[in-house]
Order: sequence, then structure tokens, then C-alpha cells
Amino acid sequence: MMYYSGPDLGVGISYMSAIGQQILNNIEDFDFIEAYTERFFIREQNSKLKEILKHKPVVLHGLDLSLGSPEPVDRTYFDKLEQVINETPCHWYSDHISLTKIEQIEVGHLMPISFEDQNIETIVSKVQKLNQTIKKPFLLENITYYYQIPSSNMKEYEFISRILNEAECGMLLDLNNLYLNSLNHNYDPYEFLKNIPIERIVEIHLAGGSFKENMHVDTHANAIANEVWKLFEYAARTIPFRGVIIERDANFEPFSGIVDEARRAKSIIKKYKQPAKVLL
Repeated sequence: MMYYSGPDLGVGISYMSAIGQQILNNIEDFDFIEAYTERFFIREQNSKLKEILKHKPVVLHGLDLSLGSPEPVDRTYFDKLEQVINETPCHWYSDHISLTKIEQIEVGHLMPISFEDQNIETIVSKVQKLNQTIKKPFLLENITYYYQIPSSNMKEYEFISRILNEAECGMLLDLNNLYLNSLNHNYDPYEFLKNIPIERIVEIHLAGGSFKENMHVDTHANAIANEVWKLFEYAARTIPFRGVIIERDANFEPFSGIVDEARRAKSIIKKYKQPAKVLL
């Protein structure tokens, strides 16, 4: 049974203040907008974002829920999150399978956690509590990780699959993160895709990384790699996702290149993707 039965949103872009005007200038090339959840914690919104949201659907993407932390979700954060989700006409909201704080100390990055039973239990419990209070679909995103935590005792796809199924939530599949992890840790990304519950995949992220100090890094600063496009073609043939976001956090010029990526994603969807069927 598919996790999300709402409409297909198409291909959109991650909102950044630096490209707000360019997004407005090319608004017809983007079907929807993804904005950081924490941006809405500030009551007075950026005027360009407010204008964009008059024209396009929105989904929210969080950075600081820190589901992998052993302690409970910060109450102040949770209250703000609940208020924002309830006040914003978002189709779904998402965050990462990671931790960003330990004992309320911010680590300043999306940190990986070990692939083990205890962390599954921690994340599942937190997601279940979210779902009891916030009545919008919630997605979890796979992150990049640059080292293996020694206490891990299962494959990443097994870890993620168990979380998704036990928490009864959806997935935001970041294909660039998957590709970079496959390079850094020497595994087959298609094996990963064949072993996760595709009926729970609602959204896909497409982005470009960088190669730094003998490591492939998720920078969102370059064009989408050819191998990521191949993974996306495979996903379009096999996964009933409902939306795709182009992510770019730096090196925005020429903006026409980002527009071309959105158009390419739409072309691939048109060529390969079958209309989603809701299983009753």
C-alpha cells in the first residue's frame, strides 16, 4: 500500500534567498517549492518567498529535528514545528535520518548514526510521537556519511527500511546522497534501491556534489552528475514518487543551467514514469 495518496507535484526547486528573484523570473519552469521548515519559525517571511508561495505548492524540509539524538525531541522546537506545519499549506514535511545535537549541544552538521537496533527504536519512537500530533505526511531523508560507525551491524538499506516500516512514515530519497555514499563506501546503489520499500518513497532530491581531499562530498554546489541522472531514470521507471526537487546551495550562475536540470527531470518523468495507482 502506498504511503502517500495525494497529487503528483511534479518537479520543483529548493528555495534559497540568493535565487529568490531568479525563481520568480522562471516560475513556470518549477511546479512546486521546497523551503526549509526552520525558515518559517521566523514569523515575518522573505517577501520573494511569500510571492512565490502565492503561485506554487510548497513542501517543508527540516534540518534540526535531530531524530538520531538519544534524548527526546526538544520541546520548544517541536512546538514551533507543530505550529508551522498546521499554519502552512504544505503537502508534506521532512527531515533527516541523522543527529544535529547531543545533550542539547548543537554539532552544526547532519551527523550520521550507527545502523543498529537501538537507533531504529529511538527514531521510530520519535516519529510515532510526531505522527500522533502532526497530521501531515512525514518523510525521512537518507544522508551522506563519510565514515562507518563501528557499532553498525546492518546494511544502510536494512536500517532505513525498518525505520520506514516500523514508524509508518514516508521517504525522501536523495539520489545524490545515495550515489556519493556508493562511491565513498564501495557499494552498488541499485542494490540499495532494490531493497527499500519503494511504496514509501514520496519525494526525490537531485543535486550535484564535489570531490575534495579524496572524498566525494555532498555540496549542492555543482551540476547533477550523469550517474545521478541514470539513477533517476531507474527511479522514474520503478518508484511511485510524487515530487522531485532540484537542490542547489551555491554556484547558482548561470541560473539557466538549473532551469535546464528541472526541464530534464520533467522530460525523464514524462518518458518513464507511470501514473501512480493507490492500492486500497
